[in-house]
Formats: sequence, structure tokens, C-alpha cells
Amino acid sequence: MIEVFGFYKFMLVNQLNKQKVLLNDFLVKKNIRGTIIISKEGINGSISGKSKDIKSLINQIKKFFLFKSFDSTSKSKCSFQPFHKPKVKIKNEIVTMKMVLSKKIRKKDSHVETQKWNKKIKNKETLVVDVRKKMEYKDRRDKKEINNNIRTIREIRKYQKK
Repeated sequence: MIEVFGFYKFMLVNQLNKQKVLLNDFLVKKNIRGTIIISKEGINGSISGKSKDIKSLINQIKKFFLFKSFDSTSKSKCSFQPFHKPKVKIKNEIVTMKMVLSKKIRKKDSHVETQKWNKKIKNKETLVVDVRKKMEYKDRRDKKEINNNIRTIREIRKYQKK
């Protein structure tokens, strides 16, 4: 039985070329197939292989990238190898949104401290649009959040225009 593992982690990543080589070598060594995307904003992948090898790769990824847990994961079993070969790609985004930000917005510090965020979302004028997948959305905490059944991250732009 083959294990299929999907994951992503948003974080600052440096030395992309070095990380690509290390990951690719590990995939080949353990006969793990699928695609891993790395960028300056994090890591994302869908891979398959023997359970023990996937577990080993997960530990290596956490070690290479210096973090303890992924932002999201999914596991399943398959009776055949669903991927043809191992691939590690360097991209601009780990989740392609194809959104172009103006220079003015890019220069802005977009981080909001927890207390400010909590204050903003308690304001009756604030609308929070939850764009997580259904699986991630089911444990929502605030009933005024809207989830418009956006199936892919790319659909955010269509919803935004509405």
C-alpha cells in the first residue's frame, strides 16, 4: 500500500537552491514520488511512497526548514503509485494565486498583531471571508464569517470581484 501525503507550510525560506538539491536527493534516495514546491514564502507538496519513507521525509523537511508542524496536511492510502517521478520546483508562490500587488501595498507592513486583529474582527463593520478548504473551515469560531464554497485558492479573485 502506498501512502499519499499532502502538506504546506508558510514561512520564510532562504537558500532555495540548496534546499531544492537536499530535498530532491532525499526523494530519489527514498523512492518518493510527487511534487514539492518551495519558495521564499514556504513549502507545499503532494508526495507518495512507503509509509516509513514518507515519515522519514516529513522529519527531514522539518529539520531542513527548522519548524515543528505543517500548517495543513492530508494523508490517504493508494493501491498504486499515483505519481510518476520526484520533482522539486522553486516557484514565486507555494499556492498560486496570480495576484499582483501594487508597489504601494507590497511596501506596507501587512502583519497585524493579535490584539489588533481581535479588535478588528469584533467590529460589526468588519467582514471576514474564510477562504479555507471545507475540511479546514468546519471548525470555524465566528458565525459572521462567510465561506462562499471557494473550491480553489484561485477562486478568491472571482469572489473578491463580487
